Amino acid sequence: MLNEFKPEVAIILRSDETIKKFNLKRVTINTSFGPVHRCYIGHIYDVPVLIIYGRFNSEKVPSSQINFQQTIEAVKNSGANKLIGTFVVGGINPEMSQGSVYVLKDLVGAGNYNIAWNQNISFHNAEMYEPFCSSLTKQLCEASRKMDFPVKEDAIYVSFYGYPRIETKAELDFYNKMGWDIVGQTCDPEATLARLNQLCYAGVAVQIDDPKGRSKYISNLKSNQEAKAYVEDIKTCRERTTKIILQFLKDYKKYNCDICSKMSRKNKNFREFPDDFYE
Repeated sequence: MLNEFKPEVAIILRSDETIKKFNLKRVTINTSFGPVHRCYIGHIYDVPVLIIYGRFNSEKVPSSQINFQQTIEAVKNSGANKLIGTFVVGGINPEMSQGSVYVLKDLVGAGNYNIAWNQNISFHNAEMYEPFCSSLTKQLCEASRKMDFPVKEDAIYVSFYGYPRIETKAELDFYNKMGWDIVGQTCDPEATLARLNQLCYAGVAVQIDDPKGRSKYISNLKSNQEAKAYVEDIKTCRERTTKIILQFLKDYKKYNCDICSKMSRKNKNFREFPDDFYE
């Protein structure tokens, strides 16, 4: 079925309601890392889309064990050259409450990750001076302005990658001092891998907690008071990012990006050592 269908946009999105409402069909996309079964294709407001249902295969694992390469390869193999990631994140700014929504403008990598590089392909670093496609981001921002809730544009996502924990107060204080907005564990390496594969990439995120809520939760535990959950219901949060995605698709203007597909730093002149050393 996928051979007869080319998606215009791929979206990493966990929304059962969207899949059911638009009668999307599940397909399997093969990759060099194995098949990806959580793929759904169809039309949403006349736009041919590929929905990849989250980033986990079968079971939730620490971010260091997520096979981001497999997901990006599935997008590439589908024929899509535009990808939007949706994220559930942590809050940094004490003044931004849980449930706040953001369109991403930039990111900061705060953890190390490794990828399995195919040695048969010439190595190059991703050009990440501007990690998100400006054209795709612009359309997301236009959609976000039609929401009945506020959306912060130009957000900076700090990617706290690889640790099986959430952030300390000192870390959040530092991130806030730096002017960063939200923190999570999946935007990068996903963004880097999208760029390495010359995909247009953009992101929208929703915040499920905030520093004040976390502090109050721990204070109540210490004083033996009832400690209410300090995170907003994830399903409710995801409904906000899904609403932006649906508005984006409803208003979508097809475009050809001549920037993201060319953004690379390939070194065609690399040599192991000078040619005359072979003599």
